[in-house]
Amino acid sequence: MLLPEQVQRLLERALAEFAPEWQVASGCTELSLNNADHWVSGLGTFGLVLRNRQSKAAKILGWRNGDFMNATYHRGISYRVLEAYADRITDPIRRYFEEVGLVLPGVMRPQKASAAK
Repeated sequence: MLLPEQVQRLLERALAEFAPEWQVASGCTELSLNNADHWVSGLGTFGLVLRNRQSKAAKILGWRNGDFMNATYHRGISYRVLEAYADRITDPIRRYFEEVGLVLPGVMRPQKASAAK
């Protein structure tokens, strides 16, 4: 399982690659199945706040509700999704980003140009 710091770093890398208009705006917290306010994806789920760099809209990952203005709330991200991303298996992170509205379905492409010819 990943540590919160590892989760945050991997998520920051995935955002830079696939959704650069979003940034991590809080520390990463491991969520608990026993907390009714947490919105988990199973064991090893993490929560944090993402903020759009231009609109300042927020996406709260891992909580069902809260006091944030101009925010939407979504289930947390599983460490398994980020482990797959670390291994360059990008489908799970793509589907998660689509689910939470970071990218439009079917149009997510890496922001970095491929050097292969």
